[in-house]
Amino acid sequence: MIEMIGGEMPSFTEDRPRAGGALFGYLAGQLPPGADVLVAGPHTDELIDALAERASVTCLVRSEPEAIELDARGLTVLCGTLAKLPVAERYDVVVALDGLDRLCSVEDEQLDWAASLQALKRVLRPGGTLLLAVENELGVHRLVDPSTHTSAQTDSAWRPLGEFDTKPGNPTRLAGKLSAEGLAIDWLGSAWPVPESPTLIATPNALQDGPTDVLAAVAASAVGSAYVEKAVLSDPRRLAAAAVRGGLGPEFAASWLVVAHRAPRPAAALALPPVLAGDDSVVEIAPGPEGTWVRRVLIGDAGVLNGPLPVGRLLEELLLGAALRHDLPLLRRLLTGWAAARPETTADNVVVHHDAFAVLDPSIPPQTDVIRRFAQTLLGGGYAHPWPAATDLATLTSVLHGAAGLPDAVPPVPAEDDIPLPDSRREHEEQLRALRRQIADATSRAQWYERELNKRDKELNKLRKQAAIFSGTVSFRVAKIGYGVARKARNRLRKGLK
Repeated sequence: MIEMIGGEMPSFTEDRPRAGGALFGYLAGQLPPGADVLVAGPHTDELIDALAERASVTCLVRSEPEAIELDARGLTVLCGTLAKLPVAERYDVVVALDGLDRLCSVEDEQLDWAASLQALKRVLRPGGTLLLAVENELGVHRLVDPSTHTSAQTDSAWRPLGEFDTKPGNPTRLAGKLSAEGLAIDWLGSAWPVPESPTLIATPNALQDGPTDVLAAVAASAVGSAYVEKAVLSDPRRLAAAAVRGGLGPEFAASWLVVAHRAPRPAAALALPPVLAGDDSVVEIAPGPEGTWVRRVLIGDAGVLNGPLPVGRLLEELLLGAALRHDLPLLRRLLTGWAAARPETTADNVVVHHDAFAVLDPSIPPQTDVIRRFAQTLLGGGYAHPWPAATDLATLTSVLHGAAGLPDAVPPVPAEDDIPLPDSRREHEEQLRALRRQIADATSRAQWYERELNKRDKELNKLRKQAAIFSGTVSFRVAKIGYGVARKARNRLRKGLK
């Protein structure tokens, strides 16, 4: 059934990805069964179906074609703008995992973030639960995006991002705004790599008190997977890892996910772990006995992930740091230990604690020639290293093989086996600078050789002129005739002796 509430957009279709994914699906599965749920904004069909299996779902969308599709699937639909949403406390749960930016229509008033939050709160019953995602305008996904957000990039972005808005800029301010609206926070998490489909959600306490180095590695892995071969300003993996290690993970996360309630506190409050990770499978990471952190698979078949979380720094970061410092002893020690302990695991999936090498994600299958893949990371990222003469992949791989104590011979690897990396403009610029330095050096050498050749040509011409002058004198001619006579006499003498 469709109810046109006003402000609907008859010929408009959302042109950005909808909110969904495994982690959002897990959150939907934690809601109390039988509840009246309002799903505000565009969400994936899988997420809506997961909610509809355990609750009575009403969808609020501004696109009329989307409303018709939802109605054809047997869902109750409110089609129109958020400003026209009927004011009635009739929902136990409001799900706005797409945020509040795609709820208003061009056909009516454009509500800002604070006004949109108030509109959703008004339809929430006392004791009701709000699931809200808030995009971070200074998140990693924004900082590496080469496009500007002050101009419209899609049809749905008719209000380009400006500096004047009521959206909170960090988790503390978000908590304050929700509290000012009478909403108490039950759980708050920072999400990576993109707001619409995160694969890692961690609470600020987990990022502060948990295994920082490993969580930084997990964040880098999540971000790297999302930006494979995509154009970015700089490598998002390094930025995400540095933010988490530096204690600024929540401030640079792509979005914040909030579970809040309207007083009084609901009897069936959501109990969520401090860290959720996964794309297909869903894994929780929580404190275990004796100060360790433990992984447990909640959804999926990746049972190999169950158990203690390994501790230590990511091997790839340690190798890159040693390469940048030209620390050859450390590079040899890390490469040798890696080749001996984990020869089939890539450097971005190994953590190092003292001299122990552990696999971060055992569910990833073994890889071929992992040292070659690290060489590709060095060259593709434009990182400085102690072997500047090794400018091609085969040569650098051979050098790294030697440093690791392996045979120098590099087996041929098909091009399709190259490790995919983010297409980073900053790394391209560093590669261009390195090429410019090599070209300048080659030009300088060529100019020196040219000067030397010119100098030798002048000396040779001088000698030729002197030889020509000497060859024209009478004494030279007499000496030349005498030399010829002596040579003939010598030849006859030799024939007579024979």
